[in-house]
Amino acid sequence: MKFSLENIDGRLIGTSELQGRLDARSVKPLQKLFPEWLEQSPYLVFDCAGLEFIDSSGLGFMVGSLRKTIEKEGDLRLAALTPKVSMVFELTQASKLFSIFSSASLAAASFSAWPDNRNER
Repeated sequence: MKFSLENIDGRLIGTSELQGRLDARSVKPLQKLFPEWLEQSPYLVFDCAGLEFIDSSGLGFMVGSLRKTIEKEGDLRLAALTPKVSMVFELTQASKLFSIFSSASLAAASFSAWPDNRNER
């Protein structure tokens, strides 16, 4: 699991590259890592270019992660959904919850327009 931080317009953006399967077994290590990522920045991107499969456990992890970033006055953006993963998001209507971008760089750059105070949105 690769996690990196990038400074964009004075805001620290964290990007995690998700690989392979996101299911009940593989989500457990992510649940342990996520609080560390969130502590480094509440502005996060999940790069899903290498994600081949997601089930309800994986989807639950993503929705829970989104909720936690919002609680910290940040956001979680998704990038580069593969066709199979995108279909799960469309069928479950979870795509309505997330900002989804074609690439991780576009998702990270989208935070440059993010207000410093969420009440200003």
